[in-house]
Amino acid sequence: MPDDGDVKHSPYDQWQQDPGPAEPGGDPDRGKEYGYLVPNVAVGWGSLPTFNNPPPDTGQGGDAEARSDVPATPPIRVDLSGLRATENTLLSAVRTAVDAYQGLRQHVLSTEDDVFGQNEMDWYKDPTYYGSIPSEVPSKIQPIAREFAASMNPAMEKALYFMGTTLELVGEYIALVNRTGQTYSEVDRKSRFPTEGTSKDVVT
Repeated sequence: MPDDGDVKHSPYDQWQQDPGPAEPGGDPDRGKEYGYLVPNVAVGWGSLPTFNNPPPDTGQGGDAEARSDVPATPPIRVDLSGLRATENTLLSAVRTAVDAYQGLRQHVLSTEDDVFGQNEMDWYKDPTYYGSIPSEVPSKIQPIAREFAASMNPAMEKALYFMGTTLELVGEYIALVNRTGQTYSEVDRKSRFPTEGTSKDVVT
């Protein structure tokens, strides 16, 4: 094995001389910037919207002919209290996850430019002159650190992107659960007794 100054390396530690810049085509993300893609996630609901509200309009509309094709539906029993308890559990869990994600996001994006030693400095004193004053000089680790960061930073940013978009999908799921409760409630409010065989509506 090669050695680093006076440091002898074991054949078991897989140490080797710095290979220099990565070969073209090695890491497709090397040197890329994905920080602008990392979502800034927040929980928009302080409390869940009530089931007494009608479900939000999707803008898709619909015509009478399409609605007339809906088959007759047997009685539906829905446990809205159980649905609301599930929503609260989901909302509590996602708040915890969002707080953890935001802390990690802020830490990564604020330190990625120097966390690996890209700007590391060493103190240097001229050994040939007794009265020389030590000064800071770029550390020998800088080129290695910058080479490592060129691949690691895009990987970290992409990991944050996937975490953030996953949390956004969880938020959309919770919104759909809430809309389900509102939809069932709206169906119940607009339900009518059958009028077949009668001359007028039983309930108007």
